[in-house]
Amino acid sequence: MTGCTGIAASGGYESAFFNPALISAKKNFGLGYLFASQKVEVQLEGKKLDKVGNPLENVSQINAGLSWRLSDLPIFEESKVLEHISIGLAALLPTGKQLIRVGNVATRTPTTLLYGNRNSHFSAFAGLSGNIPVAENFKLFLGAGGYFFADLPIFVDANLSPDKDLVIIDGALEGKPGLIGGAAVEYSAESIYMRVGGVVRSSLYIDIPTKINAYLTGEKILSLTAALADSFVPGLFGAGLAGGYKSEAFNIHLGFDFAIYQFSKFKPSLLEVQSIEPQEIGETLSGLLPKHELKLKDINVIRVGGMGEIPAGKTKFLIGAGLSLFPSPFESQTNLFFVDSDRMILSGGLGISTPSPFLLKGELEFIISGQLHTISQKQISSQGETASIKGNLPVISAVLNINY
Repeated sequence: MTGCTGIAASGGYESAFFNPALISAKKNFGLGYLFASQKVEVQLEGKKLDKVGNPLENVSQINAGLSWRLSDLPIFEESKVLEHISIGLAALLPTGKQLIRVGNVATRTPTTLLYGNRNSHFSAFAGLSGNIPVAENFKLFLGAGGYFFADLPIFVDANLSPDKDLVIIDGALEGKPGLIGGAAVEYSAESIYMRVGGVVRSSLYIDIPTKINAYLTGEKILSLTAALADSFVPGLFGAGLAGGYKSEAFNIHLGFDFAIYQFSKFKPSLLEVQSIEPQEIGETLSGLLPKHELKLKDINVIRVGGMGEIPAGKTKFLIGAGLSLFPSPFESQTNLFFVDSDRMILSGGLGISTPSPFLLKGELEFIISGQLHTISQKQISSQGETASIKGNLPVISAVLNINY
């Protein structure tokens, strides 16, 4: 709710995604749904294009998460030390039929046309967090974790014999892991609190290993091994500030994030052919296969946000808003296969929090939020053709949390 800030403003299971150090700041369970439109407007020489490169598909996904203290487990309930250690789990599950497409880990919403327009990977995040009272009113939070992205190698056997026109496509779901770690310091008094946090995340490159074997009259006529770029999660260095004020009349929470996304670590081409046999066919096909080299640069991302809570008896009404500036990672726009531009992201949300009517003790929280990704208009020239890009991409999400 605080404008997708989370390096210092998050807490509970969401921190497995933003900053695992703060998992132990809150115990909660959540289940949510997100829909994001990706129908950006692209015009080529005055004609509107429905598709640019791979199809720009709308995105929908279910997300779920859970955080708990180790002392909540019956075997550890008498341990005073384990009261300060928590585990957080979060997962994103696409609702479409295709489980493996290009995705990005940034704000739980699309971020760039290149890496966010098909954000339908299954991904999971897990972290371990501890908090240590270091002085009166001060706590130190430390945490580390990992994230997991699904990928799917593809194997194709094509039998082109006159009596057996058969194509078999097979694959086994696998996964690629990445690492994330963070720290935070919190000062809290009766009515105010402040936090400073930092996070580091490793980059992750996911390709689709592809093997194709073609047979004619029982003999192998073609064997091709290639790697198709599927997605890239940029490494991240981030710092955040958060604070808040609480009173009987209202509560307010503020957050600010500054993050450096290391897109420059993306080096491979979109399609890398590793071998083609027989060699004569390989020499013929090599000139026909598409070649798209991408040069990306590191970008600096700023996110600011705030949330207010207005008590009404035992119920609290929530309102939040935020702003994010996300520049394009393209070092240069050299072709029209992929297009991108700087964007400004506006966010807002409304929610309600009330004592849980279920067996679990705690608060039941329901939030509906949205974002508008406003893409800066940009002119692109490539090989004598001129294109322009602009558009507004809406994102709608809803989440049900139980804070216990």
